[in-house]
Amino acid sequence: MKGNSRRKLDQRTFMAQVRECRDKGYLLSPKKIGSGAFSKVYLAYATQERMQHNPRLASDLRGKRHSMVAIKIVSTAEAPVEFAQKFLPREISSLNATYKHLNVVQLYETYHNSQRAYLVLELAGRGDLLEHINTVSEHRRCPGLEEKEAHRLFWQLVSAVAHCHSAGVVHRDLKCENILLDDQGFLKLTDFGFANQSALKNALLSTFCGSVAYTAPEILMSQKYNGERADMWSLGVILYAMVTGKLPFKERRPHRMLLLMRRGPAFPPGLSPECQDLIRALLQLRPCARPDLPQVAAHRWMLPAPPALFRSALGAAPADNPAEPREDSEPTRPLRQLRRQQQQGTPKSASGPAPPPPEARPSRGAGSASAGLGLQSIAKASPLRHRPPSLCSPSALRSAPGHRLVSRGQWVDRVEAT
Repeated sequence: MKGNSRRKLDQRTFMAQVRECRDKGYLLSPKKIGSGAFSKVYLAYATQERMQHNPRLASDLRGKRHSMVAIKIVSTAEAPVEFAQKFLPREISSLNATYKHLNVVQLYETYHNSQRAYLVLELAGRGDLLEHINTVSEHRRCPGLEEKEAHRLFWQLVSAVAHCHSAGVVHRDLKCENILLDDQGFLKLTDFGFANQSALKNALLSTFCGSVAYTAPEILMSQKYNGERADMWSLGVILYAMVTGKLPFKERRPHRMLLLMRRGPAFPPGLSPECQDLIRALLQLRPCARPDLPQVAAHRWMLPAPPALFRSALGAAPADNPAEPREDSEPTRPLRQLRRQQQQGTPKSASGPAPPPPEARPSRGAGSASAGLGLQSIAKASPLRHRPPSLCSPSALRSAPGHRLVSRGQWVDRVEAT
């Protein structure tokens, strides 16, 4: 009886949401593409009338040649006060601050009532990076992506994070599950629920948040930390996961994780020395020893910079609302500086002088790491109550049969006010 009552309540709630979305010009489908503790994400369609009244939405969907969006419905009535008054406004503010960049999920608009908040977001149709790594690893029968593809995707991620940092936004929850891919293969950074905005570049933060597998050691030690340097650590974990198909440090308990971090990452045979060098530089225990984004972009593994990255950022992005400032009319400032450095001469490595790049990097053989297949997940669902749910895409829930090569991160279990 309780199950039937619950289903009827859920159905009534959904029908109310359908009416509320229709009143705003969106047709909510029953296809749920993501969920979290206090929210659900549905596939929806924007009506022509709605697009006429929302230039930001219209310009983006015109370039995509479809009317599909993702609507994240947050139950503010059920969520803790801290979530509704702190984390949700931060997410909305950060998404508005980072509009518009080709590699950041776009927020088209928000609306709310006394029970729910609605976030109308860009839809990414090919799932998250974790699923992509697992699917490619299954197909190749070798864990991880080829370095050429990892290079392409990591450049886009660096561009997205540089754009966020230049807008004063630190993400603080960078991980494979929060990176989506669209139907054209473009990377989309999402889930800004733990993001923080500050006008002070070197401001120190104290919120203990994120996922243990991706979290910088200074956060695990409950120290005050620089958000940009903490993001750099997470980038190192993501790059390692891309090229190896696994996480560099696998441990549920933070104090044990710190011991593994001090030992440093282990690399499989066949991974290029340049890639190893960049990962080691990013995974430095001391935050001040990690490279910043211009240094990462100038690292010898990152060269040459794919020109398509800048062309796509200039040409593939939808037209702006004339009233909106154009933030992606050219590459973000750190990357613009980097391009000038590249034109002036060969940049130095993030961890030392860069030797001339080899003509051919060693490739990873299909059978070189076959013993690594079948890695099991290191963690179950998050115990963190206040974590805002990630935006998922229609294919994000697909499971690659047979092998799970990158485990989903474990959330830290407490959040302090910052």
